[in-house]
Amino acid sequence: MSLACLLVSFTLARQAAAEISVVKADGWEMFTNGRLSGFVSYLNGEGYPLIKTDPMTNTPIQTPIGGGLDTNNANGIPNANDPTAQPKLESMRIRSGFLANVLGVGFRRQLSETTTLTGYLELWSDIESEARKKYQPMPVDVRQGFTRVQGSWGTVTVGRMLTLFSRGAAEIDFLYGHGFAVGFPTAVESYGPAAGHIGTGALGPGFAAGIVYSTPLLAGLQLNASVFDPVLLNGGWQRTKWVRPEAELTYDATLGNVGKLHLFANGGYQKVYRNNEPDSTSAAAYGAGYGGRVEVGPVHLGVAGHVGQGLGLYYALETSEAAFDATPAHRLRKSDGYYAQLQLALRKFDFNVGAGISRLKPLPQETAVIAGAPVVLPADGAPDANGGRQSLIKYQLGMSAVIVYHVTPAFHVAVDYFRGDFRWQLGEHQVVNFVNTGVTMVW
Repeated sequence: MSLACLLVSFTLARQAAAEISVVKADGWEMFTNGRLSGFVSYLNGEGYPLIKTDPMTNTPIQTPIGGGLDTNNANGIPNANDPTAQPKLESMRIRSGFLANVLGVGFRRQLSETTTLTGYLELWSDIESEARKKYQPMPVDVRQGFTRVQGSWGTVTVGRMLTLFSRGAAEIDFLYGHGFAVGFPTAVESYGPAAGHIGTGALGPGFAAGIVYSTPLLAGLQLNASVFDPVLLNGGWQRTKWVRPEAELTYDATLGNVGKLHLFANGGYQKVYRNNEPDSTSAAAYGAGYGGRVEVGPVHLGVAGHVGQGLGLYYALETSEAAFDATPAHRLRKSDGYYAQLQLALRKFDFNVGAGISRLKPLPQETAVIAGAPVVLPADGAPDANGGRQSLIKYQLGMSAVIVYHVTPAFHVAVDYFRGDFRWQLGEHQVVNFVNTGVTMVW
């Protein structure tokens, strides 16, 4: 499955307005929500930076790692006059948008005057084939499935659902940016929903099995506390012991008769261990997110940020060089991100512009004890024993513009532009441009 499938950061289950009641019988109500969409996506830009080699020995002397858009093998157009020059990229696809095709089905009944029982199942499927092979079957992803009990005492949700850490940033991207658009596709050659601004300022929360308790609203405040199934960092930290705690505190207020305010702070923490080593060999992956949305008439503004360790660039606790290094110690990297999204929502049109940046902090040289012996771990960018250097991604900067025409409340047409600017520690760079247009039907 493509990385982009893991990056999608919003769920239709949170849109009460998109719910349609199908039938009521024997105390039960069946309801549904969902969407169908398709987009033409055009890519033009620079290919992934090439590995620099010694012309005499042809051995690597500088290798870019982490981040960027690596589609050289499929879409790279080499320079016929200079094979060492960075390739160009140009291609088109017809693909899914920020969300895939979604079908949600739920069942609800009253257990008492104040208590409601809800069961919800959500299926996702993309429209584009893996590696442009039309004969490949398209998988159906059971993205969510949970049981929820809600009463005057609060709400308990058990099952698979959107996680809490970085949920607020992803909501901003969906509501004010790419809910009816594409943004940064990431999976150009594979399949999977697009990323919007995920990876360029916003971090995707992802979906996981868990248990969430949400308090009742008290003066606009609500606390969501949860435990989720832990995540392995394959290739580095392949053992966990305990479930992962996450929490989010939100505050909502109305601004007279003209607007509303939503603030959020969230975080998550997970200990990770090595296979066949004692618990003393461990590390902590963690993150904190914050931000808010304000709406005053047709003007909507969202800002968000995150900081943490072992998170990666796209979704929390990803398995990549952006989350931990390749030394025997597999040191977890620190990262942060900042994102702003502005929307002008008129009666028939939305005009959205956004910008965000995700950054990695290089690891310094340090000494660690591995298998009982001290080992000097090199700094990021320093030569290894063979004289070669790895160039870590330094930042990913994204800028976007979206125009949405709401033909009806159920049918939407959008055109969007996304520019990704990627820079590496030792000077490599990549700039890519996407122009996307398509339609979305929602119910």
